[in-house]
Amino acid sequence: MLSLLILLAIGVRALAYTTQDGCPRELGAEGVRARIPPTFNTTDHGHHHGRAWPAPPVGFYFKPWSMILASNPQYAAMRNVQYDPTPIDPSDPTGLVNDLFSFQFPGNDSIITTYGVDTPHPYFPAVLDYAGTGILVGATSQYSILVWGCDINKVPYYASYSTAVEFTDTPAGIDLMSTSDKGPDQDTIDAVIEALKRLGSDEITKYVEALERMVQDGGRRGMPRATCDDYCKTNQGLIGIVG
Repeated sequence: MLSLLILLAIGVRALAYTTQDGCPRELGAEGVRARIPPTFNTTDHGHHHGRAWPAPPVGFYFKPWSMILASNPQYAAMRNVQYDPTPIDPSDPTGLVNDLFSFQFPGNDSIITTYGVDTPHPYFPAVLDYAGTGILVGATSQYSILVWGCDINKVPYYASYSTAVEFTDTPAGIDLMSTSDKGPDQDTIDAVIEALKRLGSDEITKYVEALERMVQDGGRRGMPRATCDDYCKTNQGLIGIVG
């Protein structure tokens, strides 16, 4: 019951903060709000320099996202990385989430997918616990949205922090995602980077300084949205790529 009341309170705040299209009322650099991951072991986990950090509204997250910046050097071997979370039960958008990640390799138009299930944190908004399926059973991570909004052109974006996945030797890091494969406008990107640095977390700053532009060459434009059937959920297609 407590977690339900928290979710309801967060939802009311999000509605007051956003417009009907799901964007914050302040766009671009002016609308950037950043927080430290709330599960960090710090008494200052809500640190946002006097500016409230409202959680994204329900539904904001459920759309295809292109990876624009990433601190994880493993992604440099990929191109056109996309992330497409959807509710497992469409009637319960606050419940479990299909975690569908997909990408291409240079010189190859085949789409490679990875799948898992995300469980929303019972108390902290916009924090989810990932668990791999199939051959990735045992792979776990937690990720937290640190910044979200829409750029000056009303293009949605968010930046998230993910803990390391020991099972796949994936390091912790920060990603910046956008619904456009061109990413947010540069002023918004600069404001996001600066806001994350101002949080005063050595760990977050380390990952921010390691951010690199990902290859988005338009190779998936016009392709259908990635889907995941029962075979996809076994992650068998990753054999020879992971582990």
